[in-house]
Amino acid sequence: MNHPNFTESVEITRDAFYLLRGNDEKSWRDYGNNEHAEWTVYINEGVRLLALCNFLSGVTQYYVQDINA
Repeated sequence: MNHPNFTESVEITRDAFYLLRGNDEKSWRDYGNNEHAEWTVYINEGVRLLALCNFLSGVTQYYVQDINA
């Protein structure tokens, strides 16, 4: 995977991310990283979820995209 696609995505809370992700062994789809960040993509319940961990700031951000729209 190259860089994550944030087109038409919305940032959500960690709790909402975990609720939508469900069982990560079934919903996990892809993983990527570079020198500044790593990202993991999940697909579950008709949405694409993206967890982005920034190494420089130590912050993890969570995003959701509707894949059915």
